[in-house]
Amino acid sequence: MYYSVGARETKAETSVKHSKFLAFCSRVENEEQAETFVKSIKKRFADATHAPYAYLLGDRADKSRASDDGEPSGTSGVPILETIKKSGVTNAAVVVVRYFGGIKLGTGGLARAYADAAEGAIKAAGKVAFEMCVLYRIPCSYGDLASVSNQVFSFGGSLQNTDYGDNVTIQAAIPSDQKASFLSGLADATSGKVVAEPMDEGYFEVK
Repeated sequence: MYYSVGARETKAETSVKHSKFLAFCSRVENEEQAETFVKSIKKRFADATHAPYAYLLGDRADKSRASDDGEPSGTSGVPILETIKKSGVTNAAVVVVRYFGGIKLGTGGLARAYADAAEGAIKAAGKVAFEMCVLYRIPCSYGDLASVSNQVFSFGGSLQNTDYGDNVTIQAAIPSDQKASFLSGLADATSGKVVAEPMDEGYFEVK
């Protein structure tokens, strides 16, 4: 299991000695998404003095990048990255936009300001758990829908998609260590009428 941030972009703002720091956080799945997010923030705030950033990737949090974007070396990108690591999340990118207020903060002051701004955006995003799961396709009748859904939730799973037609087809992610118990429980709950078809295995968001 690992934790990431919420899917939506979040923002936090702080001011230190008239310098304004705007921090933005987003969930990203790979380096391409992270770089796209960074570029989008820089484009939106092209008039900013600096826009340092950092991102941490991988279910083992083993891939990272940090940039000071013109600030003194080590005063911004690394503090942002360390704040991401401290929060216990991965697959997260943070960009902190700075508008200089005319008063120099010093290296320590800069590092604290960037870290504090990043922390605010990460906290606003919240933590989401991702667990190794089997993704199942589960066709069922409307009469069995409640029983199927109850079994998914009973074994710590989550509904990924539901297609309503003449019958219902659910896509559900079930923690891999619960798959045998889930299949047995599903058979019991529906008297064997409903069969879950495995589609894929990987990390999925769980509640």
